[in-house]
Amino acid sequence: MVIFLFLCLALHAAAADPWPAERTADAVSLAGVDPAFNNENMSGAAWNPLTRTLWLVNNSGRFYALVEDDKGSFMVATNALGVKARWAPGGDLESICQADFNEPVVYLLDENGWIREYDVSYYGDVKESRNWDIRSNCPETHGEGAEAITFVPDDWLRKRGFVSAGGKPYASTNGMGGVMFVGHQRGGYIHVLDLSRTSNSYNYVGRYKTGREETAGLDFERSSGLLYIWHNTGPNYLEMSDLSCVPEGNEIRLRRLAEFVGPRKGNLEGFAIASGVGSYSWCFITDDSNRGGEAVMWYKCFRMPGSFSHLLKR
Repeated sequence: MVIFLFLCLALHAAAADPWPAERTADAVSLAGVDPAFNNENMSGAAWNPLTRTLWLVNNSGRFYALVEDDKGSFMVATNALGVKARWAPGGDLESICQADFNEPVVYLLDENGWIREYDVSYYGDVKESRNWDIRSNCPETHGEGAEAITFVPDDWLRKRGFVSAGGKPYASTNGMGGVMFVGHQRGGYIHVLDLSRTSNSYNYVGRYKTGREETAGLDFERSSGLLYIWHNTGPNYLEMSDLSCVPEGNEIRLRRLAEFVGPRKGNLEGFAIASGVGSYSWCFITDDSNRGGEAVMWYKCFRMPGSFSHLLKR
């Protein structure tokens, strides 16, 4: 029976399923929530479920923190002095994440080959704490570089049986309490980095194949232990994976559980999931070309297909 179920899962995951949320026409555009968003092409998003904050970043070198307003939408967070939560450190910023949801710290991926840590305690005040030069492992070549970043805690690495590229169980050793997954345009690989919490050094854990030859967005959902991989190719695809790996020739691949066709074509580059909000989950998708004023789209009815819902309980 176990083998039969595994085969059914593998066969089902081999074909892309329909988009599991409402149509784009029925989703909510957040591109107009602030005047500063005029002509902003957002390249990445991340959701903090504890503070209910939506982080947004663009490749013009700016990032923002959005919170819910009292009108059923979002606004750029504002402190007691009226200063808005927007920062402009510069750089080709493509993605954003947090490691500790309780800590006012974000990690920005610069496609030029850097991970940058910022203290966001003070709105608008750019304070880079440290950075990691990842160009040797994630180089930008002919305009194709690292596009996505997400943090995966050690507890989930252990629960899901994550292994290094050498095939051995791996958990972080440098004080972060987890590792960074970095998605790359070239080949669609995910590179796993164990960053030092106290210096600019890191251990390179390895690179992992995904289901497509390009990766533009990543989001690890910590209540379920599922990894969402956004592929900005063709009609756009959302791949859902766990953290276990399977060998493939001389390489190693993250085990795909399912794949979904995106809501539309276009330069969709960022994806963030907000699970268990109301009757459904939410997701946010960013368009780096802001086609039709859809730089940031809020889908309120993201549904986990029934055949995969058991994964949320593992």
